[in-house]
Amino acid sequence: MWDSGDNQARTQHFQIGVVPVTVTSEMSDLLEQYASLYRHWRVDNPQAGSIDIQVRRRPFSPWHRRRWEVIANNSKMYEPSRNDEVFPYVEWATNWEVPRVMPQYLQLHASSMEVDGAGVIFPGQSGSGKSTLTTGLLSRGWRYLCDEFALIHAETLTLHPFPRAICVKKPSHPVIESLGLSIHENRNYHKGCKGFVGFVDPLSVSGDAVGRVCQIRYVIFPKYTAGARPELIEISKGQAAFDLHEVCFNLFGCNALGLNVIAEMIRGAQCYRLVAGEIKSTCEVVERLVGSGSRVFRRTIANDDPVVATSARAETSNCLV
Repeated sequence: MWDSGDNQARTQHFQIGVVPVTVTSEMSDLLEQYASLYRHWRVDNPQAGSIDIQVRRRPFSPWHRRRWEVIANNSKMYEPSRNDEVFPYVEWATNWEVPRVMPQYLQLHASSMEVDGAGVIFPGQSGSGKSTLTTGLLSRGWRYLCDEFALIHAETLTLHPFPRAICVKKPSHPVIESLGLSIHENRNYHKGCKGFVGFVDPLSVSGDAVGRVCQIRYVIFPKYTAGARPELIEISKGQAAFDLHEVCFNLFGCNALGLNVIAEMIRGAQCYRLVAGEIKSTCEVVERLVGSGSRVFRRTIANDDPVVATSARAETSNCLV
């Protein structure tokens, strides 16, 4: 059970890919759970430009149901009334601060992956199936960058990692389990109108599951339809650029004009719409286009072959930017 807060705020620091985060909370269980989920990214000291998240208890009032305040960089963002809502609101507050405090990146609403050095983004609105597709590809050896955002450097046009935990709605949990993945600590949270959700730690799949900085080679717009036969439909770069501007969070707020960044990035990418259906078949369709070299690579490592594993780690290290 969640505690009720002990009014003794504690602070921990994290460097989640390129995104630095500091969390201060009067709810001790929240900080423990955050530190557990992001244990691989914990650092001892605050990082430059860190997103500062604070969780404070509201003074008791019989007329006010809101029990907590979630504050990001001194701005009150949310006032959850339920204890099990606080964690998702901390994630949301962090997400909303990224484009404001990191203007060197264009931020698209898209999951992002890396396979054999090629960046792949899956843009789409909530409900398009991005997170489920991401977990499916992750289970097959693709490297994870983010399940909600594509962070594109405005100058280099490279795709950068923000490996936040993958948020999965409760109705999709059986699909996640069928892929051999698990919800972290089997814990569910209430995420407003989205209902109950759980989180998947990508590094629980493999120690090298997080991708490297890469160029975007594929832009694939997924749309899940129950019972549909998975299919890729090629679209023009112009259509893709138009659709991308509709899922951009900081079109006019990054260091370069967002439309120009999108136009330049799209020149080197192949663009498709994806009719997504059953997860295994959908992943196979995507892999036939992009390739699946990392899937074979990862499975060899999973078989604990020390020679191959050492060579693979060396290759990954040499390719990091």
